[in-house]
Amino acid sequence: MIGNLLHKQIRFSQLLFFALTSSLGLGILLVVFQLFIDTQSLFSSSNDLLSNQTVIISKAIGRDNAFTEEEIQTLKQQEFIKKVGGFTNGTYRVQGSVSLLGLGGMSTDMFLESVSDRFIDVQDTNWKWTPDQRRVPVIIPKNYIDLYNYGFAPGAGLPQIDQKLISQIPITLKLTGVSKRETYDAYILATSEKINTILVPKSFLEYTNQLLSPNEKVNISRVIMEVVNPSDPKLLDFLEQNKYQYFQSELLSSRISYFLQLILTVVLGIGILITILSITLVVTNINLLILKNKQTICQLYFLGFSRQQIANVYHKLSYKILAVSICVALVIAISCKFILASQLTILQSESSAFSIVYIFIAAIVLFVVLAFYYTKHTNKKIKQMTAINTSLLTTEI
Repeated sequence: MIGNLLHKQIRFSQLLFFALTSSLGLGILLVVFQLFIDTQSLFSSSNDLLSNQTVIISKAIGRDNAFTEEEIQTLKQQEFIKKVGGFTNGTYRVQGSVSLLGLGGMSTDMFLESVSDRFIDVQDTNWKWTPDQRRVPVIIPKNYIDLYNYGFAPGAGLPQIDQKLISQIPITLKLTGVSKRETYDAYILATSEKINTILVPKSFLEYTNQLLSPNEKVNISRVIMEVVNPSDPKLLDFLEQNKYQYFQSELLSSRISYFLQLILTVVLGIGILITILSITLVVTNINLLILKNKQTICQLYFLGFSRQQIANVYHKLSYKILAVSICVALVIAISCKFILASQLTILQSESSAFSIVYIFIAAIVLFVVLAFYYTKHTNKKIKQMTAINTSLLTTEI
């Protein structure tokens, strides 16, 4: 009976408008949340397209082109630079030998470098070394494998190498220092799409430098930096003033990463703003519906019906509007996921259908939070309306 009396002033068109308005904001919010989930692999350090915003710098070729400790400290003090790491090289000669499936071997002079693990785009528990080990993990640039497969191998009549099988290639490292020689077995742990050098664990390089050439000075040949904004004029001016050399392609990739993250953040902000406005609009209209029924509500209250009984009518109404809004928003988010799936594949994003579960969880959380808010707000308005000496006309909306 209470519901029939209070529903007289409610129009279906009004409820539909409230639901669609709320759906728009919630839909944008869930779509952007879905994009954030599906594009996480783009911003991880293992992705070559949109890796961390890092820049590798070096000095001009010359006798003294190593970075000093003072220069490293100056880099760390710059507000537009987050992290700084140095490349250190071996102070001995390195000869690497490789045997390929009984087809003969190759031997060449090479070099080894190391850098802090936080800048390496390979996450593997085997990336470690202790002095009691005779087998050394090595990370090489991905383009080395590409050059071999598509350049060297066809002309030399050698088989091409699958990246999944490169760890099985036996490598022998002959290290020749000032005081002695050492031989180690090595294997390619992974390929890097971010750092263009041959990397070994820092512990291995420090140990062999001390073992083979203890009196040789270890220099920082290049510096890798994680920057705040690769397009910051202050950064570019700083590099220019100090005559540091860097690859333009690295900055271009970092700029793409920065701007894409910025765009997603702006869209997320717009989605949150629209959601807040739509929630405010729904609350405002619920208040108007309550005010339209103020006489009926007061009469019901004085006839003995409790405030909770009266409020439950509006609770059910708001829950229905919210449920419809969440369902529409889910349809929008899931539809956009599949529509954009091909574009994310082009961007090398590792999108998964399992990520839809996170959207449903987010939708449930939104429903619970908003339902709790609508309930508290409606209870407050009913209480204000049925309170003695309360002016209905000045009730806050």
